[in-house]
Amino acid sequence: MQSIQQQIESKARIEQIPFETILKENEYYLKQVQNAVRNNIGASLPFSSEIANHIMGSDNNPTRALVLLKTASLFDKPDQAVFDIGSTLELLNTASTLHQHIKTPENSRRLHKHNKNIWGNEVSVLLGDYLLSISFQILTRLGNLDVLECISLATQNISHGQVLEISEPPHSATIKHWRRVILGKFAGLFGAGAQSAAYWGGADNLTASILFSFGEHVGMAVKLKTDLNELGKKKFVKQKIKNYELWSPICFLLHECLPDNQRLEISKKIQNEADDPETVNEILNLIKEHDLTDMVKSEAEKELKLAKE
Repeated sequence: MQSIQQQIESKARIEQIPFETILKENEYYLKQVQNAVRNNIGASLPFSSEIANHIMGSDNNPTRALVLLKTASLFDKPDQAVFDIGSTLELLNTASTLHQHIKTPENSRRLHKHNKNIWGNEVSVLLGDYLLSISFQILTRLGNLDVLECISLATQNISHGQVLEISEPPHSATIKHWRRVILGKFAGLFGAGAQSAAYWGGADNLTASILFSFGEHVGMAVKLKTDLNELGKKKFVKQKIKNYELWSPICFLLHECLPDNQRLEISKKIQNEADDPETVNEILNLIKEHDLTDMVKSEAEKELKLAKE
């Protein structure tokens, strides 16, 4: 019988499978995670169904749940405990989005159907707290201390990532700073999912650690792929600039492409004139000129390569 390490290495050598095929093969299990989200939120809270639908809506990226499910399948057939772990990852991700950058309404703009735009600033804070409490209630009920500790650490890292994010203005943030923020507040949940699946399957700490690293690198690649998709859509680029968001293409542009004098000039414009159409168009032209698409794509490919190692 193959060891878990041998199974991991064997799967890494398998010919690349289209993402759509993986989704179809795991459709049933993904549905069980969605059902767990709805069941764990319950029906007693006002607009509970709206919250669940928002969490598992069409904008939700299923890769985080897939990392958990595919890792669990290395050990055994995923069961309700795995689905409940998956639900906590989705609840924590949503709580993180609800809690970050709580500002005055006019400054709290975010991309896609923003949580705060749906429920309002004050309600969003309370909902985030509620989802956090549900998550740890679920984990306590599961009774696996290793899983509880793993996801507790991931939650702490989310908060750390959010603090890092607001500690450095986007116009001066380097790609190294971007990586530290995203590792904490986004990619860490992918790692926690893989590591939790390992603990669920009875793996030792070394195997769990290897799988955490795998999940974390996949999470980074997913975030870079999202940034890459946004980079190809002019309206998203404009929103990123005007909303003053930490975004990898801007970090690459300022710190990997431009000479110091031009970097300082563009940084000042982002800081002081982000709503100015001329500033936005100037940055759009620089993005096109320096072909950031290839740069971001290359970075995503590096992360996927690291995930396979």
